[in-house]
Amino acid sequence: MNWAFELLGLRPDAEAADVKRAYARLLRTTRPDEDAEAFQRLHAAYKTALAHANRKAAASPAASISAPHTEAARPSPALTAAPATPPSTPAHAPNVSVPVVAMGPLTGAVIQAAVDAQNGNALLRWLQSRAEFWSIQVKSQAAQVVLQRLFQQPQAISAECMDTLLQFFDLNHVLSGVNPVALQNLRMRQRTLWELVPQNHHELARRAGLMRNGRPDVLLLRKNLALLERTLHWIGATRAAMQSDRARSLANLVRVLSNNGRIDDLPPSIDRPHATFWLRAATAGAQLTRERFILNSLRASVFALITVLVVVGVGVLSAGSDGVNWREMARVSGVLGGSVLGLWLLLAGCWWFDQWQGMPESAPTRWPWLRRLAIPAVCASSLAVYSINQATLTQLLISLCFIFSIRKLRRRLIDAGGIGKRFDIPLTPIIWVGIMTISVLSRMHSISDISLMPVLALLTLAISIADLWRHRAYLHPKLARN
Repeated sequence: MNWAFELLGLRPDAEAADVKRAYARLLRTTRPDEDAEAFQRLHAAYKTALAHANRKAAASPAASISAPHTEAARPSPALTAAPATPPSTPAHAPNVSVPVVAMGPLTGAVIQAAVDAQNGNALLRWLQSRAEFWSIQVKSQAAQVVLQRLFQQPQAISAECMDTLLQFFDLNHVLSGVNPVALQNLRMRQRTLWELVPQNHHELARRAGLMRNGRPDVLLLRKNLALLERTLHWIGATRAAMQSDRARSLANLVRVLSNNGRIDDLPPSIDRPHATFWLRAATAGAQLTRERFILNSLRASVFALITVLVVVGVGVLSAGSDGVNWREMARVSGVLGGSVLGLWLLLAGCWWFDQWQGMPESAPTRWPWLRRLAIPAVCASSLAVYSINQATLTQLLISLCFIFSIRKLRRRLIDAGGIGKRFDIPLTPIIWVGIMTISVLSRMHSISDISLMPVLALLTLAISIADLWRHRAYLHPKLARN
């Protein structure tokens, strides 16, 4: 119990008013959008301390006599209807009783009015016209019931009407006792449900960035919604993947519908596995996820099939009087189609290897030593083979190891901050151009004695050793003390 008062900077015998003042003072420096965890602790301390102060005030008879004007000393609605007048109450004081209201139908009517309202002003006029809310007690009880029902089952309420509802019931500030983070999530979920109504699709298209000629592309939005509402199947995924920017538009729509990637906040009509696939397949960033690999593999397969069909079509049209050589055509089309798929698989392998090597040392991996020694081991073995036979494959492997080591160093420097931010430039094309230029120059007669591959291999090994020494604390505990 004392931890709550210590966090608020109060003594354990502080009153409820002191708790509220301390909570309001600390809210100036602890905001939910800046540090949600600290705000949760502060809010929990406030609720705990306030409940303790209220219980202590209610249990103390002296407090009810000495401070009749405080909130804890007010009589309950049941006591106000008693026939006998308390001695401390003046004889001319009116006997006010709380009206009996059926909360279920009343709160249901409030929620339905918020759903049907055209704007916030219309909803506010309807709320002010209800005579039940002229009683402060009824209004307070209805506010809690309405909020509880909305948390249990969100409705299609616009952001303007939701703000009007919270303002009318005095729930739009942190002192109301409602978690503002949860309230903001509820507001976003109801706004999404409201935008899914067909007449509000233009608002959802604008928020998802689906624009054409400066206007919301409602037609594309409805096509994307129809696709996401169905179960994922590869024919539909392939058709969508081959359309220009369709995958990106689907990912943006899922991000908007899920409140920035929270899959649990998706509307019930959206298929969650299908939405997760597009979110992870076409999201921004350089991560090679399983969904992105599947999506690009489908595209490569379609391109390979188109290549085969083009070769067959050209062979049939250019056939002479001897007829079509189907064996030769099958061989050529198979080689070209397989080259397309092989090029994509090689690119995907390099992509995955670069991503694997760029992981921070603190990240848990299955074989950490294999990740640390992969580049120097491949580089050293390629250099040994190159010294015996200067094959093109060994030169390619040494060049790739050098590029991977440079990219790994750059990524670690950027993650460390500071001077590493200066290296946040696309180095791979520059390195490739440099290697090709030096390789061409080294083949000239005047500088034919220059050997580029051993130099690249030695630089790669030096960068790898320097990186291992920089992260020596992860290699062995004794090295960390040095």
